[in-house]
Amino acid sequence: MHAHAKLVVAGPQAQHSAESSAPPLIDRADGLAQVVAAIATADRVAIDTEFHGERSYYPRLMLLQVATEQGIWLLDPLSLDLRDFVQGLARSGQLIVGHALKNDLRILWTTYGASFAHVFDTQLAAAFLSCGLQMGLSSLVQRMVGVPMAKGEQMADWNQRPLPPKLRHYAAGDVLHLLHIHSEQSAALQQRGRLQWLEHECVALCDTTHYDRDPATAGDRVTGARRLDPNEAGVLYALAAVREKMAQDEDVVPHFLITDEALLALTKAKPRTARDLHGDRRLQTRAIQKNAERWVQAVADGLAHPLKRQAGRPPPPPQLEAVAVAAMLMVGELAANEGIAPQLLMKRETLLDALRENPVTCEQLADHAGLFGWRRDLVAPKLWELLTGQVVLRCQLDGDAGFKLALG
Repeated sequence: MHAHAKLVVAGPQAQHSAESSAPPLIDRADGLAQVVAAIATADRVAIDTEFHGERSYYPRLMLLQVATEQGIWLLDPLSLDLRDFVQGLARSGQLIVGHALKNDLRILWTTYGASFAHVFDTQLAAAFLSCGLQMGLSSLVQRMVGVPMAKGEQMADWNQRPLPPKLRHYAAGDVLHLLHIHSEQSAALQQRGRLQWLEHECVALCDTTHYDRDPATAGDRVTGARRLDPNEAGVLYALAAVREKMAQDEDVVPHFLITDEALLALTKAKPRTARDLHGDRRLQTRAIQKNAERWVQAVADGLAHPLKRQAGRPPPPPQLEAVAVAAMLMVGELAANEGIAPQLLMKRETLLDALRENPVTCEQLADHAGLFGWRRDLVAPKLWELLTGQVVLRCQLDGDAGFKLALG
């Protein structure tokens, strides 16, 4: 990909250089056919997407960037039906390389029904290589390639056509270095014995069951839901589920359809008939009045199914809290020694929940903490050794660096 380094422009001549180097926007079927032929023999393909998601339920794809060692192509989903292309890419077996791929995979699933199975996320890879959990692409490119990236176009209007050279240049930059970074990261991960760990995470990333929001849990996202009694909570969750389904059907943001304030007003009012909806000015909206019977039925359904939440657990006793603190310090030290982001290993709340179960074996601890795969092998034995006194966590002097934690 170094042959395309001329696309990365900085300084006062950036606009002129961008106009001369930006790839064209492919918006015709014959151009798409040429792209299909060009990438057919590649064993890996870098991708990125640009989309608008502020005013619609499903983010709207505005641009799909694709790159191989042979070139970069910008595909226009506003002019072309890319369903066959994207689904073919998902079925091809080619390795898909991207940075922070979750949003890209989600939008390609919701837009085209494309489910990928063979991906490499350079942001996740960076987390296994001492770069922190969420390193941005520009920082990663600067670190691994040593060149600056164009900035400031994240909130650009990608809907405009013709797409200006400046935006085409910016979009191309998002895939320009991904294959080079993939090569470097793969080699480093292989050397450290971490490549299979990353592959495990990337498999989970491809699970499409995480892409769609369940209307049954929409009430979780309503401000104030936690303060309601069981009857009111049952009503709110029934109403929120209806709002979510309506938002899906009409492709609008749920709170644009009906605000959380209006949803809570409906919950408090508990209308039994459509006439009851006229007593509160917060309910005088088109979406509520037009679908009056549907809201009334949702209220009845909610009243018939009160939501009884499980009582929250009491705060942990000081002794258990102290154990959890020590254990998380050890997890952090383990992550530092392994050169991976500590957030990849375990959360404090998860550990506390596991300790409350009073595990009596390492296997039980791993089960209660939900540790599987590489996490189970790496974390569970060390935790169990600490919890059973086989190893201690201590402080020691570290020269000019001062004190540091050590296991002994």
